[in-house]
Amino acid sequence: MEERKPLVSVIVPVYNVYPYLRDCVQSVQAQSYQNWELLLVDDGSTDGSGELCDELAVEDDRIRVFHKPNGGLSDARNHGMHHARGEYFCFLDSDDLLPENALEKLVGLCEQHRADVAMGQLLQFETEPQRQTGTAGGTEILTVQDAIRGMLLRKGKIGHTACAKLFRRELWAELRFPKGMLYEDYAVIYKVMQGCRTVVADYEPLYYYRMRGGSIMHEPIQEKNLVLLDIAQDVTQHLSRTMPEVREEAEYLQLVTYLKTLKRILNSGFDCYPEAQEQILRFVREHRNLTRRSWAKRADRIKVETLMKGRGLFYLIYTLAEMKNNHAV
Repeated sequence: MEERKPLVSVIVPVYNVYPYLRDCVQSVQAQSYQNWELLLVDDGSTDGSGELCDELAVEDDRIRVFHKPNGGLSDARNHGMHHARGEYFCFLDSDDLLPENALEKLVGLCEQHRADVAMGQLLQFETEPQRQTGTAGGTEILTVQDAIRGMLLRKGKIGHTACAKLFRRELWAELRFPKGMLYEDYAVIYKVMQGCRTVVADYEPLYYYRMRGGSIMHEPIQEKNLVLLDIAQDVTQHLSRTMPEVREEAEYLQLVTYLKTLKRILNSGFDCYPEAQEQILRFVREHRNLTRRSWAKRADRIKVETLMKGRGLFYLIYTLAEMKNNHAV
């Protein structure tokens, strides 16, 4: 008797990504695990992406297309979840790709270990993803506390993005992405994870993230981006209240998030958004000792120490670190 294969709903919000959409869809069609449905949610595209969705659906009856007025990434994902039929949800952005073993690996881990979430690494690329030969993989079975702690500390390049994860649909029964908010993954993912009993982390790339110049993190900072400061604070407060054993790790992620935001502000000028800068500096001063914990990264400690000496030195050191990291990618 053939083993039952659960249905996976791959949810793809689509908005003006015509040059990338076919490759994204083909990466799903090429999966070694074939019991999936692909939900393409056209979020009011104006570049022909919506028409391409319809063409692709004609070619493959596992593709379902939904057209809706523009409401943003969160609204499109929520729309997809509302119509999904699968036992598992997988979120894929329409300019990204899945390696061919991604669904097979993630479903296998969830089924084998009775896990509610399986997580893989996210691999960044610009033109074509390069498979990393000899990548140290390995699998860990985690409690929800250890999984959240690992996400907060960015262990094994597994963070709080909704991508590169497979979720049992029950986890989203009462939760949705916040509509109209940037950084929606950060705002909701820890609440989703708290509904888990068992989590499996696999330390190999199972999601290919396309680096584009037009992404949020590459654009000059705007006032709307400062909502990230509030989201980081809200997540810390929520976890401190509901899971106090990870309070320090949540504060550490807030500190790192604040440092990244300060760097983006300073890119636009040292006199930009003075109130936000003061909020960041106040939090860093009060929590600087977190970078002395055994689990803290040395690079973050250096950024904090240089910031305490002055924004100019902080900006220089952070810029040099970014240049080194970009060269490595």
